[in-house]
Amino acid sequence: MIEIIGDDNLEKFLKSSKEKIKKLSEYFQTIHQADHKTQVTIKIVSNDEIKTMNKNFRKKNKITDVLSFPDGDFAGDIAIADSYILNKNKKINEQNFFMLVSHGLHHLFGYDHYDKQSRSNMRFLENTFMTVSYTHLRAHETSLHLVCRLLLE
Repeated sequence: MIEIIGDDNLEKFLKSSKEKIKKLSEYFQTIHQADHKTQVTIKIVSNDEIKTMNKNFRKKNKITDVLSFPDGDFAGDIAIADSYILNKNKKINEQNFFMLVSHGLHHLFGYDHYDKQSRSNMRFLENTFMTVSYTHLRAHETSLHLVCRLLLE
């Protein structure tokens, strides 16, 4: 189950994207062979809110794009700063939104970016998801790509 929290404009966009977010969750469950439903809450927050969360939970007194709060068993909460996903017209940039959701979900599944190698691995996984979700790979699809494509179509 995925719960999404934001203002009216964000709610409208997120509601229309709910199926894609669900498929993203299913992708992670398939890749990690989870035998239960993933429960994730995604909340869109202001810069002030995410700065406070970052200070309280990570001891970093600065704004960040996304924070993840694992709750065990591949579940938890994700907070995304609205300034990283809204364009000048206050419309959501879909690619930024899904990249940050993907980033947050990777953290919920135990991935991190504490050094150069782990950052590279995590970026590769995020880019793989984004590539699969925005294109239809056919020519040299791996079984992983095939699973992802089938889940996301």
